[in-house]
Amino acid sequence: MTSILSSISGYFSKSLILGTFLPVVIFTVLGLLLLVPHLPPDIIISSPLEGWEKEWRVIGVSFVVIVVSGLIYNLNIPILRFYEGYPWRTSAIGSWLRRRERARFDSAQLRLHAMRAALRQMDTELKKNPANTTFISEVMDNWKGLVRQRSGDRITKSRWFQAWRKSVKRGQGEDEIITEWQPIDQELRDEFSTYRFQLKHTYPDKRALILPTRLGNVIRSFEYYSDREYGIDSNQIWPRLTAVIPEEYAVSIDDAKTTFDFMINCSLLAILLSFCILIAGLVYPAPFVSLVMAIWWLLKVVSLVVLSYFFYRLSINRAHAWGLMVKSAFDVFRWELLKKLGYSQVPQQRTEERKLWREISRQAVFGDRFDQRLQAYSDPAPTPAPVVYPNVRSSSARARWEITRGVKAGTNGDSLVVYVRVKNTDDETANAVMLWDRLPDDLNFEWDSAQLGTEKVPMSGINPYKFHLGDLGPGGEAILTYGAMRKQRKDH
Repeated sequence: MTSILSSISGYFSKSLILGTFLPVVIFTVLGLLLLVPHLPPDIIISSPLEGWEKEWRVIGVSFVVIVVSGLIYNLNIPILRFYEGYPWRTSAIGSWLRRRERARFDSAQLRLHAMRAALRQMDTELKKNPANTTFISEVMDNWKGLVRQRSGDRITKSRWFQAWRKSVKRGQGEDEIITEWQPIDQELRDEFSTYRFQLKHTYPDKRALILPTRLGNVIRSFEYYSDREYGIDSNQIWPRLTAVIPEEYAVSIDDAKTTFDFMINCSLLAILLSFCILIAGLVYPAPFVSLVMAIWWLLKVVSLVVLSYFFYRLSINRAHAWGLMVKSAFDVFRWELLKKLGYSQVPQQRTEERKLWREISRQAVFGDRFDQRLQAYSDPAPTPAPVVYPNVRSSSARARWEITRGVKAGTNGDSLVVYVRVKNTDDETANAVMLWDRLPDDLNFEWDSAQLGTEKVPMSGINPYKFHLGDLGPGGEAILTYGAMRKQRKDH
């Protein structure tokens, strides 16, 4: 996932100077102090500078520093991949380191499951019978049986385990046990949360993704964070996400990456300098003239190796900080990216969101589906529910109605009288009651025929017709009547 490993703010000068140029300057000075004394005076590295003036020597050394800085800066991703373990993960040492990391991952997973099971068993037993604390021995035995012996020893020596042992031996009462359990329970849960957090941010969530080095596993844990949480393929979506990340936040991500690059480059240059000093001492055996010189030569080599490992360990911590910024970018700006991609729907559940992002990621990788089932850019407009007539509404939101409708024959065969009975079944008065009714297409409303008893009813509208019934008290009812005439056919 090389896209995540690149700068995104556009401010290359800062990352170049602090992340690459500064380490090269530091170790160039160290090389002049530690390596050059082991080289003969006529070596090709130093002989061209002998006839130069001081200013030109500075310019020459500066040119070399700039060239090396540019080389390391452009090789940043391959260097990082090497430290993660990609090029040599299938070698003998790479396979052995992967097996070791996987064994640690399996042990950590088992211990985490055991801790979770123990917490649940403790909660259940304490709710049933707080005075019965003998179950704790069985819980701890099962716990230690699920993990490696070294973890079992750590459990036995932990403070909360010892506190439980003491409470069991003293035979305390129920209230005393509950009181003492509270701080123990909190400490145990804090340990569980801390361990779970470390495991989540130290390894990827899948065993097959584990790399030979700790640094590689930390980086992979946040590279696959977006896929684990949201179904987003970070390799495909990250370059698109950078288009919507604000400049200030992009600079913050690059600052975290710059600090990380400083540690990695220092580690690389330290091990290279130690290797050069080692080779120089073996090819030009001046250090072996005396024991003191040999010890000093060996001490420089070992010190630089230790310094390289020290910077490597520091880079792991900085990778956590860098990963936090990358994960936060997905958390905060993925909705803005969704809008920029043209999608208007907002998933209501995490499962819906993961399904949507997996489809977008798949589209970015493979294009259209072979079965031609494409993801919609927006949710289809909901189909409105059909309106049932007659329909009654009022200003009272809680009003409930009982509606009855019927017809009677009119004075001639072409007329009808429509009856609509409306009853307020609520215990509050319904104000400004309005009734909508609809006639079949072959009937016309008889003008000025709407009545409530003997009173005329105001009406408006063109099929459906709107009738104003006024107010209805609790249990009150109104019977609306109006006439309808059959439409006359035209004979041709």
